[in-house]
Amino acid sequence: MQRISIAILAAALGAHSLAAQTDYRNLDDDRPAGVEDAYPLERRAFELVLPYHFSREAGRSLHASTPELAWGALPNLALGVKAPLGAADAPGTSTGLAGIRLFSLYNFFTEAPSLPALSLRGDLHLPVGALAGEDARVSLKLLATRSFGPWRMHLNGGYGFADPAAASAVEPLPRWSAGAALDRTLYRQSLLLVGDVIGRAADRDAPTEVEAGLGLRWQWTPTLVLDAGLRRRLSAEGHDIAMGVGLTHAFGFAPRRTVPSLPSVPSVPSLEQRDATFYFPGPFNWQFLKRYPDAARLFNAFDYGHAVLYERLLTSHGAAGDALEQREFDFLVGDLLRRPPRLGVAEESVAPAYARLAWRAKLMFEWAHILHRQIYDLYADERLSDSARVALVERVTDHYLANTALAFTTAPKSMELMDEAYYSQVFRQRYPKFNGLIWAYHWLQVGLYEPMVTRATPAARRAGVEAAVARFWEMLDSPPAGMPRVMPMTAAVAPEFSRRHPRAAVIFDNLHALHDIISDILTSEKVPAGRKKAEIYAALARYQDGSRDTMEMEHWWMMGEMMGGVELMGGKAPGRD
Repeated sequence: MQRISIAILAAALGAHSLAAQTDYRNLDDDRPAGVEDAYPLERRAFELVLPYHFSREAGRSLHASTPELAWGALPNLALGVKAPLGAADAPGTSTGLAGIRLFSLYNFFTEAPSLPALSLRGDLHLPVGALAGEDARVSLKLLATRSFGPWRMHLNGGYGFADPAAASAVEPLPRWSAGAALDRTLYRQSLLLVGDVIGRAADRDAPTEVEAGLGLRWQWTPTLVLDAGLRRRLSAEGHDIAMGVGLTHAFGFAPRRTVPSLPSVPSVPSLEQRDATFYFPGPFNWQFLKRYPDAARLFNAFDYGHAVLYERLLTSHGAAGDALEQREFDFLVGDLLRRPPRLGVAEESVAPAYARLAWRAKLMFEWAHILHRQIYDLYADERLSDSARVALVERVTDHYLANTALAFTTAPKSMELMDEAYYSQVFRQRYPKFNGLIWAYHWLQVGLYEPMVTRATPAARRAGVEAAVARFWEMLDSPPAGMPRVMPMTAAVAPEFSRRHPRAAVIFDNLHALHDIISDILTSEKVPAGRKKAEIYAALARYQDGSRDTMEMEHWWMMGEMMGGVELMGGKAPGRD
């Protein structure tokens, strides 16, 4: 898998970052602090950790490294193995393997409106190596995480089962431990700052150690995270000083065949599991930002824009007023789009209340946005022939559709779902500027495909992308007059892309329509607060069901004219030279 050239592939309305790009928000075991978060690794993802750790306690020093490989084996379940290595200034053998550690982490549920995310971690230490101690040891740890905007609080409590007399010299499993941490996401810098306090004891009769720590995690590239941490004891026992640095690499392997996921569930669960899925691996990933950095970074700001829209609508009960239509709009257009984040923004850091209310909606949007981004990457990869791009787009689309729990249908849905429900059109009437901004996002999201598909040379494709981005900025010059007046349709804005990839084009139109529907549900007073989630989940089910409320493909191709023409949608995207 090609590493890093970075990424967000432009274009997702409120584009959500690919799974790896927000890995900096994952607090791993003892990295960079002693407290973990309750979030498991994404399904089908792998994570390789290469750390270095130095500590001094009671006049003795220890240099250690604990390489780790974790795997998102099943939905909500991560498995992993560690191989601690140490060099201690102690009598006798002072260098060697300090055991083999097997671990698992299972997420019971992600955050709900009134509950934190909750997971259980289990560790098995095997006494292999000169510094491993004498006995196998087992521990269980309960993990809880709660978000408050860009802030998160984490609580951990663990208990160990074993004779503690001869524990491992590196990362020994204590008899008991308890800790609390607070972290802060800096989304523009892809940086997480964390502080924690943790107490533990080696066995029942051992003195309690209390330590405080500070740490940071920085997303260096879409798949690489750097971390650093510093700890100091607050009690008589514990580390005089401990510090560490680490490198984490997220990756995956392309499946040989597409395996259907569990069927979608139209019910409205009170508790939902994390159930995130890793993107389709391949050497084409992260090519879009490498070759079109201005466009890609521009769309990173959409992560914030769409998330803050839903958060403001939800928390204000639809009455966000000038806070949305003026202040947030001005911040986006005048600041964040001008100085966009390096990488994608984690939606939960901007919209924690919405993520807790409609977690499955967030996952569905994110899964479709991943498809968007990977198609951008494929067409940005100049090493691929045109025929190879076409074939790979279809393969990636198959992979997307195999996740039936989250995939939109490829049958074009009736526009009546968006425009004729009892709550319809209220958002665009009440917030015309922000609605126009959303539709401008939609236009650029599909419009960028057209020059990449139709133009024959890298220079021509670049010129077409630049022209599409320039057209987007023109839309924002005199809001809302210069913005699209109806929702852009992919077949009208990007006809050649739609002819090549009709399944993807329909998926994106369904995605965009559902974005508008959720904005209406969150805005409308006709939908009581206690029914918002139920209406959102009913809409999700309709947009996954290809057997009803659909139109024929011939009608879908004509929708641009039926809705008043492509000029009302922002105009046709730049095409052939």
